[in-house]
Amino acid sequence: MGGATALALLLGALGVSSHDAARQGEVVRLVRVKPADAEIRRVVIDGHQRSGTFRALMDELHQSHMIVTIQFGPCGNGRIRSCVSDVQTDGRQRFVRVKVDTRTTDDRLIATIAHELQHAVEIGRDPEVTTSDQALALYRKIALGSCGQGMSEKCETQAALDVEARVNDELARTPRRD
Repeated sequence: MGGATALALLLGALGVSSHDAARQGEVVRLVRVKPADAEIRRVVIDGHQRSGTFRALMDELHQSHMIVTIQFGPCGNGRIRSCVSDVQTDGRQRFVRVKVDTRTTDDRLIATIAHELQHAVEIGRDPEVTTSDQALALYRKIALGSCGQGMSEKCETQAALDVEARVNDELARTPRRD
């Protein structure tokens, strides 16, 4: 098998077209950040290519002992656009499941995924958080508003809000290249 064919197969397995890789000069690594389907994979790659903040989040997660799966799914019976829905461990690495509502624009979805990746980073920075209950306890300490006061399980951090706003700004300045 020729080198170009092998590269094309590898890129295809990662969900990256050779055109996308060539125009950016890099292959987007999806080792620790795992889109659950082709549509989310496409959006994650677009976010990685267009936003330095998005890339930095993925880079930090790729240095961790975590697997972050991003999938379509409802949060709060459809009332919340995204959430960390599960945290588990097998003793060697942690698994974080993120759900997002994909019924929005690509740029809005990229910023929403970045928001949830920030939450995964927050979890990853605390080695004691290995279950969903421990993640909730972490957010009781660091979250804003009623979650931090123990009155809600809808938890939000200023860091995630800031990341989302920064990614939105970066995307507005870096249009898609089709």
